[in-house]
Amino acid sequence: MIDKNKLPTVSIKAINEIHFEEADIINTLYEVINEEDADAITKQIQLLVEHMQEHFSFEESLMRDKSYPMYTIHQADHNKVLNETRYILMDWRNAKDIDRLKEYFQEELITWLDQHIKAMDMPMADFVK
Repeated sequence: MIDKNKLPTVSIKAINEIHFEEADIINTLYEVINEEDADAITKQIQLLVEHMQEHFSFEESLMRDKSYPMYTIHQADHNKVLNETRYILMDWRNAKDIDRLKEYFQEELITWLDQHIKAMDMPMADFVK
């Protein structure tokens, strides 16, 4: 799903590593979705949510420490996708709809990650650095 070699990178190595970890989690999630293993899917979505929380907390801490002027907008984008992913987890637990999961991860989250890195993380990393 996500080719880490094509994932945009930023000027801060630690953020790139976090993005690569997230890509690995998403790729593993996609594999377990294709295997239709409900328990593994639930665990992998939970892992993704936890990773996103840590990822966003790290970036937001950097932005606060450096008084990044676009902090509020960047944080709002984090909150939006984190809430969407939490909703997807809740929806999965209730409906077990594989097609909805695939649609979200293929059409929404992967596109969001690429766009977020380019539009939000790149300028933030340059400012922080």
